[in-house]
Amino acid sequence: MASSKSVDKACPRAVRNGKHAGIAATEDQVKGIFNRYDTNKDGFLRKQELRHAFASLGSRMPRLRALLALHHADVNGDGYIDQSEFNNLVTYTLKRGYKFK
Repeated sequence: MASSKSVDKACPRAVRNGKHAGIAATEDQVKGIFNRYDTNKDGFLRKQELRHAFASLGSRMPRLRALLALHHADVNGDGYIDQSEFNNLVTYTLKRGYKFK
């Protein structure tokens, strides 16, 4: 584990005193973040939109997290998260344990 001096204190996933700081993100919060980052409002989340959403959640590697989220949630393999796959994405994200201050 990195020393506490190298951890960004503003990061929602920052660890303090061996515990994650903040309150666990709720399902509604995660859904709201993903809906906010559907920038063209077409009902599909592209990898770039996912990357920005994971960055806003405090992911240390949002590009990788977006790729992994697509792998887990994109059931039909079209490279997008559509409405039928949205709950898979939310479940995947909640399992990652993102927290808010």
